[in-house]
Amino acid sequence: MNDDAGRDRWRLWPTAVALYRAGRWSEAFACCRELLDLEPTRAQVLGLAGMLALRLDDAAAAVDFLARAVERQPDAAELHYNHGNALARLGHAADGVEAYRRALQYRPDLLPAYNNLGSTLQSLGRIDEAIAVLRQAIALAGDNPELWRNFGVALEAAGSRDEAVAAYRQARSLRPDWGLIHHNLANALLEAGAADEARAACETWLALEPGQSEAIGLMAVALDECGDRAAAARLVDLDRFIRRVEISPPAGYDSLDAFNTALVEQLLADPSLSVPAVSAPHYNGPAFRTTDELFDRSRGALSALKEIVRREIGSYLAVLAPAHPEHPYFAHPPARWRPTAMATVLDYDGNLAPHVHYSGYVSGVYYVRIPAFVAAAQGDHAGWFEIGRPPARFCRRGYPDVRFIEPREGTMLLFPSYFFHSTVPFPVAETRISIAFDATPMPLS
Repeated sequence: MNDDAGRDRWRLWPTAVALYRAGRWSEAFACCRELLDLEPTRAQVLGLAGMLALRLDDAAAAVDFLARAVERQPDAAELHYNHGNALARLGHAADGVEAYRRALQYRPDLLPAYNNLGSTLQSLGRIDEAIAVLRQAIALAGDNPELWRNFGVALEAAGSRDEAVAAYRQARSLRPDWGLIHHNLANALLEAGAADEARAACETWLALEPGQSEAIGLMAVALDECGDRAAAARLVDLDRFIRRVEISPPAGYDSLDAFNTALVEQLLADPSLSVPAVSAPHYNGPAFRTTDELFDRSRGALSALKEIVRREIGSYLAVLAPAHPEHPYFAHPPARWRPTAMATVLDYDGNLAPHVHYSGYVSGVYYVRIPAFVAAAQGDHAGWFEIGRPPARFCRRGYPDVRFIEPREGTMLLFPSYFFHSTVPFPVAETRISIAFDATPMPLS
């Protein structure tokens, strides 16, 4: 290629940068590819290509581009920082730590590197190192609310709850309109038994984000702990807001038993069905197995169930939302939502601890296979569904309203996603299979 042609090609560089800044990442990446065909070792192009590959969810390509970029320009702190981001996204957290440290070696004031280094160290269980890194960062920029929040998260992981609460309060003072910090503060305060302040945090959070389901759920816990059981019950109304539905066999299935049998075959053969890692937030012991999202790849019986879930959630909202316009939850239904689902398989002594589905708006469960002994369970409610009890991590003194519901094959339960729910362990060598689902809100555009 002659010099004039090469110069013409390099006119693509400002175009690539402009496209990146405009969020047109695929077009910017194509420009980088063309530039790299001309000169494959130019660090600035490799660096931008790596950042774009990460934006386009190709972490492996991002790692490759950025590794080549830092090899060509080893003193470029931002390249090491982006390389760390790509490595962490790819699951190479330990290598990401080293990349972030190299970035800080060349630019000790690069605050995002401190933030991400602290978070990555924490993900590796290296909590003391994470705290030390974040202390360094705060010494440099004590007016950064994100640093104070991350510092609080690390302190909580280390068991230093009082220090964590102080860090969250500092972050809130610096950015009082940040919903996320009210989330951290409300949770930590409830764990510390400071229900009054937790209630105030939830009130502020709801003023900032009306209808925020986690804020409503935590507000109910705080109200109950403060002794206002009536107000708590208005938010978590177990009598009015839980719906039980007995479904009919969908088209193509002679009976409900045939439909459930087909679901069992699909679920037990699903390649994603496994025991979550012990470090995963949804780990519930070795007798608990779960799947990835099911409805995005549904077929056969799962496809039929998806349509039933869509219909029943729609009916639930159509009845309850107009009937309770004053309720902070029903006053803000999502304009658009999609059904999502995952299966839960419980074996001997398996259980599911109290939890909520904050990514959803309406949640529910469909019972596919229930051990025969469950129907005969008496006072211990073994294998039953429990709803209304907050998790043990909250410092509870009150007595929240709780319901035990017998699960039956072919039955579906629906309820607001912020209702805490769980399953009771069962000491029988049988398998209990259910499908948890949500109405997951979608953006308008």
